[in-house]
Amino acid sequence: MTLKSKGIGAVLGMLTLALSGCYSFTGSSLDPGIKTLEIRSFPNYSAYQSPNLSVDFTTSLQNRFNQRTRLQETKIDPDILLEGEITDFSTNPVSIRSGSDEATQNRLTITVAVRYENKVQPEKSFERTFSDYEDYSSTELLINIQDELAQKINQRIIDQIFTAIVADW
Repeated sequence: MTLKSKGIGAVLGMLTLALSGCYSFTGSSLDPGIKTLEIRSFPNYSAYQSPNLSVDFTTSLQNRFNQRTRLQETKIDPDILLEGEITDFSTNPVSIRSGSDEATQNRLTITVAVRYENKVQPEKSFERTFSDYEDYSSTELLINIQDELAQKINQRIIDQIFTAIVADW
């Protein structure tokens, strides 16, 4: 090993150490002083009442924060409070067969209103709506595929919420 390559290795090592203090490899920009959170149930206030939607969404959101952060869940004075409601669960035609009024594709859309309160950094708190959709064939009955579609949509909405809070986007 030459003197030049040893110098480059040392510089790279010091740069890595310096950057590791600025950036978390989980991608989190949460203040280190934030230790606890509470995620309240997200009731389904949409016109269509899918029986498992509220529980499935809330549980998946809680799991995301449990798996990808070190925050401890608490109901007593949490540093972060996350609450909201499912405001829309609807299906609409998106592709109409030529020469007819018949749909070939439908779109299931789920919308969730979120209130995020950050007690450590109040300026980062927000109220925002998140929405996503999944298209499906009009030959399928929604009742037969709604759980599968809702699970896919929920995961993408949870990604949006998680990113907005943890990555500060």
